[in-house]
Amino acid sequence: MTFGTTAIIDRKKQQAEKREMVMMIMYDMRESLKEIEQCDEELIAFFDLQVYALAHPEEFYEKTNAFYTHLPFLSYTTTTENIFKSNIETVSTIGNILFVETVSSLYEKRSNYRTEVVDRFQQEAWGAVKDYESLADFNSSSLLYISQMYLMTMQKDFEQCKIMMKIKDEELDVFSRERKNLEEAVRKESAIEEISTFAEERQQRERRFMEALEEGKKSLK
Repeated sequence: MTFGTTAIIDRKKQQAEKREMVMMIMYDMRESLKEIEQCDEELIAFFDLQVYALAHPEEFYEKTNAFYTHLPFLSYTTTTENIFKSNIETVSTIGNILFVETVSSLYEKRSNYRTEVVDRFQQEAWGAVKDYESLADFNSSSLLYISQMYLMTMQKDFEQCKIMMKIKDEELDVFSRERKNLEEAVRKESAIEEISTFAEERQQRERRFMEALEEGKKSLK
C-alpha cells in the first residue's frame, strides 16, 4: 500500500468519525428539543387551565387534579453533552469552531431551561394549586414567557448547526431511526440479562432455604 493510498484511507476515516460525532450531537439536541417543546406545551395548558379556574372559583377544587397532569418534565440524559465537553479534540475533530461554539451555547441554554423553567415551575406550581388564593398569586405566564424565549433561541441554534454542517432532515431521520433501533436492542439485551440474574439469584435463595431446612431437620432428630 502506497503512502498516498494510506493518506486517502486515513482522511476518509477522519471524515467518517467527524460526521458520526456531528450526527450524534445533532441527534441529541433534536431529541431534547422535542422534550422541551412538550414542556412548553404543558406550560401553555397549565396557564389556560389556571385562567379558567381563576374565572370560575366555584370549580377550583374540581380542576385541582388536572393541574398536575400539565407539570413539565424532562428525561433526556447528558451523556452526549458530557462526551462533547470532555473531549479536548472536539474542535480539531469537527473542524468547525462556530459549530462547536453554537452547540456549547445550546447545551448551556438547555441546562438553564431545566433549572430556571422546569425545576422552578414544578416547585412553585405544587404550592400554587393547594387553594384559590395561592393559584391567584402564581404568575405562571412569566415562566411561560421564559420557556418560549429559551425554546426559540435553542431552535435557532439548532437550525444554524444544521446549516453549518450541511445536514438535511432526511439524513438526521435515518440516523435517528438507526440510533433508536440500537438503543432498543441494547435495552432488550439488558432486560434479558437482568431476568437471567434474578432467576439465578432466586434459585440460589431457594437452594439455601432447602439446605437450611434439611439442616434444621437433622438437628431435631
